[in-house]
Amino acid sequence: MDYRQDGMINAINGLGTRMYDPSRSLYVVPNQFMTMEQSEIMFTENGLFRKIITLPADECLRAGFKLCTENADNDNDLNNNLKSILEDLNTESIFANALYWHRCYGGGAIYPVIQDCESDLTQPLNENGMRSIDELRIYSPLEVVPFRKNEDVTDVNYGKTETYLVNDQLTSAYFEIHASRLIVFPGETVPNRLRAERQGWGGMVAEQIFDSLVRKYDLGNKLTLDIMERMAQGILKINGLFDKLSSQGDSIVKQYLQTIDMTRHILNTLAIDSADDFDIKSISLSGIKDILDKLQMILSAVSQIPVTILFGRSPGGQNATGDSDFEQYHAMVCQMQRRILQPRLSHYIYLISKCVDYHLALPDKWHIDFKPLSIPSEKEQAEAANQNAQAAEHNSNVAKNYVAMNALDSQEIRNSGTLEELGYQLDKTLDFTGKLSGIND
Repeated sequence: MDYRQDGMINAINGLGTRMYDPSRSLYVVPNQFMTMEQSEIMFTENGLFRKIITLPADECLRAGFKLCTENADNDNDLNNNLKSILEDLNTESIFANALYWHRCYGGGAIYPVIQDCESDLTQPLNENGMRSIDELRIYSPLEVVPFRKNEDVTDVNYGKTETYLVNDQLTSAYFEIHASRLIVFPGETVPNRLRAERQGWGGMVAEQIFDSLVRKYDLGNKLTLDIMERMAQGILKINGLFDKLSSQGDSIVKQYLQTIDMTRHILNTLAIDSADDFDIKSISLSGIKDILDKLQMILSAVSQIPVTILFGRSPGGQNATGDSDFEQYHAMVCQMQRRILQPRLSHYIYLISKCVDYHLALPDKWHIDFKPLSIPSEKEQAEAANQNAQAAEHNSNVAKNYVAMNALDSQEIRNSGTLEELGYQLDKTLDFTGKLSGIND
């Protein structure tokens, strides 16, 4: 039965009907449903997908970070002490893997094995009884399953996961653990309904790029190789082919073709019947490169990694430097640092500060400051210094003009603070302060 959503058709040329309008038979179908196991296989076997997963995660931690407090004089000692602790616990590698699983599986969890006075892992972490952290363990969502939820309606965490079941696939350990003992990475953003269906875990990068990576880019490269294998196609004209197939069957013809192919490979010489004809037709490869370039751009767009970084290509176009590509990429990485990495890294450092064995005294106010992802070259630094010098010269000329116009005097300019902002140090010990001691009004 032909179902229509409107009554508009063209009875003369058939427009709007399935028989004469092909667009009526076209539908948008959803992409393939991805599972964590499928994403895991792609991460293991597909080098390009693995690069898409790991590149932004590694970039988040490449430059490092530092703790900043209100007392900047003590920041160096604080950061040196923290750096030693983080290196002993292999923090960078563990958090990088957590970001891998966040993008690959749609989430992950870090379990700091903390020595505290509470031996029951199902109980909340006792922050006042923490001594040290033995090691950090990383688990994927396939190993961590929400078990019990908070059923106290008066609690701010009502409805949230209170304990998890951990099935360590490396050691075969199986145990229940309280949520306060885990540092959970939530996965990519998905609607609440999907997150509830996935037991609290989020989206996977594979869901976003599967169509562009597998169905377009990988398939496009495979078809290109197939074309290259057939770019020199041999054509044999056999006299009386139909009669031979009718009387002798296709076995004789197949043997004839196999003999020709064999002699071509071995002797590079053909021996055929005088009534037959053999020719080679070449297939043009023009336009294929442009198509593959477009597929790379599509994959770059959905993965948010520039072509210059993902495929190692030089920037295209005249006077292209690739600076805008790196700026966009670094903006995406900084977003991951702020939204995903920073809150969990801050909580981890807070746990370290509560361990009495580490003697890491954090002030009441502190924050993490990620170091710049790119460092200006000497040429860029020189150009910036030149621009600053030109701006200082412009400001100096403006002030000079105001003095010449009697709009300001030199003392007003001296007291305005403009010279200090330009980097000059002024000696104001002899400046008039308004009153001289010993003189009455």
